[in-house]
Amino acid sequence: MINIYSIPYPHQFDKEEFAGLFSVIDVDGVEEKEDKIEVYINDSQLAAALPYIEDVCQIYNTTFTKSELENKNWNAQWESSFQPILIDDEVYVRATFHPENKAVKHEIIIEPKMSFGTGHHPTTTQMIKNMHLLDFKDKTVLDCGSGTGILAILAEKLGAQSCIALDNDEWCYRNCMENMQLNHTQKIQPEIGGIEKINHRTFDIILANIHRNFLVENMHLLASALNANGFLIVSGFYSEDAKQVLNKALEHHLIATYHTHLHNWDCIVFNKKNVNV
Repeated sequence: MINIYSIPYPHQFDKEEFAGLFSVIDVDGVEEKEDKIEVYINDSQLAAALPYIEDVCQIYNTTFTKSELENKNWNAQWESSFQPILIDDEVYVRATFHPENKAVKHEIIIEPKMSFGTGHHPTTTQMIKNMHLLDFKDKTVLDCGSGTGILAILAEKLGAQSCIALDNDEWCYRNCMENMQLNHTQKIQPEIGGIEKINHRTFDIILANIHRNFLVENMHLLASALNANGFLIVSGFYSEDAKQVLNKALEHHLIATYHTHLHNWDCIVFNKKNVNV
């Protein structure tokens, strides 16, 4: 049995940040809806997860409702809601149960298992579009907050020499490895942990599709991990928050070279010119 806990977003609270609160517990997945999140929990996870959900709802002054779904209907519901997507006639993202599309340049197979990153969300779509603005050939890449690994997989397909796929969620880490196998990747190294896991490594290109607070609080670490003349592509924040991200990046000598908007979500490409940060 799959237990579905529907939790309305707290008033005036960042939706992605709120959803991120549930990434620390062992659940089958978290799905962001327009006005709520849905947390999917199987029976074996319920005893540990429910007290956490109750505490979060109490702290953030919100509530939850519960519904149930038979396991046999779970895959059918998930498959019916995940449709393949074609981005700029270049990248076709599908699941294993979708037919191939040999007419496109890059086909990516994703089994999201409720990890973030299928190409459907405006932030992921813009990341994929803007990755095509850069030359990935023989570049070292960091995908920070890799989720399904979709951006890391695309980086390899675009010619990256190597790519670290970093996520602090074990579920995403396992899902990324599964998707690597589905796409026969050879140059991606998945790692589990926070941004401190980067240590003193540096990269030619950094991809960070994460929420605004993370970007603002860790911009100095992202900047220091970027090689001179390197590029940082960020998304995961609303258009009204773009100025805050831009100002923080400028503090660390990152120059915005491209800025896109899609459905009130933004994506920015930064360049680190020959400066010391």
